[in-house]
Amino acid sequence: MAPTPESAATETWSLVETWDAPPAFAMGLDEALMRRSGARPTLRLYTWAPDALSLGYFQPFEDVPAAAGHGAVVRRVTGGGAIHHHRAELTFSIALDASHPAYAGPVARSYERTHEAIALALRRLGAGGARMRRDERCASDARGTGMCFHESTPLDVCWEVGDGADRALAKGVGTAQRRTGGRVLHHGSIKLDGSPLEPGVATLRAARGPCALAPTIAEAAEALCAAIEEVHGVRLERETLSPTLVAEAEGLGARYGAPDFVHRTVRRS
Repeated sequence: MAPTPESAATETWSLVETWDAPPAFAMGLDEALMRRSGARPTLRLYTWAPDALSLGYFQPFEDVPAAAGHGAVVRRVTGGGAIHHHRAELTFSIALDASHPAYAGPVARSYERTHEAIALALRRLGAGGARMRRDERCASDARGTGMCFHESTPLDVCWEVGDGADRALAKGVGTAQRRTGGRVLHHGSIKLDGSPLEPGVATLRAARGPCALAPTIAEAAEALCAAIEEVHGVRLERETLSPTLVAEAEGLGARYGAPDFVHRTVRRS
């Protein structure tokens, strides 16, 4: 990551990187960061080990056919559909006070601000047409899978895939928010390459052309950090997790992969 000069930034955000995070710990750390009321905004970038399937907070296990045969399944604290977190996927989360200018006001506008930064990063990584879907048709939408990337909204970040007459818009980023206790957690997944559980979605490898390689996790992380700094006018500063925060994340994380939590039915209030 190339830091923004101090003089150009109006605020400092923390940058937390946890590569190859165990699924339950990954979810516990997101919750722990969300709970840090009054802390400076935190951008977290991470990958998963092993590959995992995360269900949306309100999503019934039975609505996701792929979940029954997957070795590692957790339930997120954010809503939406299931996501396959695999070797060529970058997960990010942003945790901050709900009163922060980046997330204050209408919820839809907060999505737009963050997705503007994501789309900018993706265009720089080779997805030249990356943009919010708005009122366009999304060819990756599919019924019956329960997967987040197979159901799009107007604010989802998409770009074109395929060639010639088969070229069509598809979803390449899945995001969701959780707001509680005056705090916001904005969680998202960026597809660098394809996943067998999410066919037909947009990937950065496909956007770069048939003979191109997908960007590395490091390349994608650097591009996203630079875009966040530019769009939000901030400077990112790496933060080392304290033993206290790690212990809190481990404690909170215990429930995310527990069978009774993964299989439970959660009713919306």
